[in-house]
Amino acid sequence: MLSKLLSLLSTAKGAAAATAIAAAAVSTGVAATDQDVRDAVTNTIHDVTESADAKDAGQPAVVTARNKADSDLRAAFHTNQQSLEKLHSTHVGSTDRATLESTIKTADDALRAELTKALDKAATMTIGREGHESPESKGSPDIKVAFTAQAELDAWVTSEITAMNLIEQNAETAVAALPTFTPGKPADAGKPDNAGKPAELPAHP
Repeated sequence: MLSKLLSLLSTAKGAAAATAIAAAAVSTGVAATDQDVRDAVTNTIHDVTESADAKDAGQPAVVTARNKADSDLRAAFHTNQQSLEKLHSTHVGSTDRATLESTIKTADDALRAELTKALDKAATMTIGREGHESPESKGSPDIKVAFTAQAELDAWVTSEITAMNLIEQNAETAVAALPTFTPGKPADAGKPDNAGKPAELPAHP
């Protein structure tokens, strides 16, 4: 039984899983009467936790920096793209619908281009892969060299997020300048405001 428990613990993902196994063993009364099993559970929990901590702590600074820059840039792109999508519901006349769609598409294309540029520059600064899909690898970060460009990378990410925000804001401004149109009942089109009302009779002298 000890060998089975150790085998199970060795495949558990993380200290939480190991703790759950330990709790289950205690609830059955097995661990409470077997000191070897209790020691094995304690040691395994310690080893799993220590291994996970070592893995996180051992991640090179350049990798952490690249991952964060990538995540922040993509999050900004996603937020602005969602805002652009909402502009499609703007009520404009049929003659302005093409202008609306063209404005949104132009902004979306610019937003994608800005993201690609931002990711590529961030990748270059961290000696990583290109931001867009590429058939050729551009190299991996040299983890033996200390990463000293964090401030420069942060400034670049901030400036690119600002640029993406500006693209979306300019699109909103352009759409807001279009004449708005309030949809109504098709049957009422072309009718005067008092259509259907009884004519007012002249007052008696």
